[in-house]
Amino acid sequence: MNMAIRNLIIAIALLLAAGEAGAQQEGSIFDEFLKAGEVVEIEIEAPLGELVENRRMEEAVQARFTYKNQRGQRQGYNIELSQRGKYRRRICGFPPLALNFSKQELRDEGLIAKYDKLKLVTHCLDDKEAGENIVLREYLAYKMYSELTPQSYRVQLARITYLDSGGEMNRIRRYGFIIEDTDEMAHRLGGSECEDCINPPDSAIEASAENLLSVFQYMISNTDWSLSMARNIKFVALAEGGRLIPVPFDFDFSGFVDASYALPNADYGQVSVKQRIFLGMPASRAVLEENLRFIIGKKERLLEMARECKLLNWEARAACQDFLNSFFLEAEQILSGTDRGGESPLLQQALGARPSGAVTPSEKTPGK
Repeated sequence: MNMAIRNLIIAIALLLAAGEAGAQQEGSIFDEFLKAGEVVEIEIEAPLGELVENRRMEEAVQARFTYKNQRGQRQGYNIELSQRGKYRRRICGFPPLALNFSKQELRDEGLIAKYDKLKLVTHCLDDKEAGENIVLREYLAYKMYSELTPQSYRVQLARITYLDSGGEMNRIRRYGFIIEDTDEMAHRLGGSECEDCINPPDSAIEASAENLLSVFQYMISNTDWSLSMARNIKFVALAEGGRLIPVPFDFDFSGFVDASYALPNADYGQVSVKQRIFLGMPASRAVLEENLRFIIGKKERLLEMARECKLLNWEARAACQDFLNSFFLEAEQILSGTDRGGESPLLQQALGARPSGAVTPSEKTPGK
């Protein structure tokens, strides 16, 4: 089936499912953030000094979360705030955070209570420009994947003011972004998260969705993921049965983002994070070319997204476009048969690929 038609069918099914759910209940807190506009204004007041100084702290702290809604009014919630991740928690000047809203407060506001847990991707580096460059480029990677398929996480860009209730830290104002609750994402796709799907057989995974995901990861040069280990991948089991849908997250180790703290994955022979390596399941040339034609069909839109991300400076936007164009050149050569007799790394690796995660990542490959 043509990829564009397939994605249209998926999108219509998801809209119908959302409409049916919406007839029964209100939206989520994440839906409210999306209504606030391209960038939602957020204020978080918490004992941040305690969180930043104690990176081994596992318990949550009480915090006040306030945002400006679509009417420009301040809406506040009491939340539990905690650190998340592994590698970034250790090396970042400011840790990534998890937001846990009160189910009762969400109910009181007419919102769906079970979608109460959100991830906040924060600035990692103290250097404002460098830190926000990483955040914005990773946000752009999420948006590009959503442009290719609705089987993806939704994200909302935010301008966040951090206030330390303990008085140890000065006021901080930075960009970050919020990632949709996993249960909400799975519900949108018409299923639920498969929490025990470790090392599923290839036959259990929806092949077309997996190949599109794998080609996208190759496009942005991301090797920080694994199907077999469910590393930076969530699997969704559809309610009507069928094969598992893989949904990716965490793109900051990609060459597209080019974070200063990202390390090449030596387990796959990567010498630079910008070296593209295909880590998906083996595919036929027909399946690979179908996905390449689909992505090439989105070429101008993807380049426009990078070009129009005005919060990035001109140099960063140009670098993003150049990186994408190097992939498009390789893809177009494969489709035109001018790939030098099949010497394209993507073609060689995708057609004879080892299953994702066949080489066990070493401890040097950070988990997040």
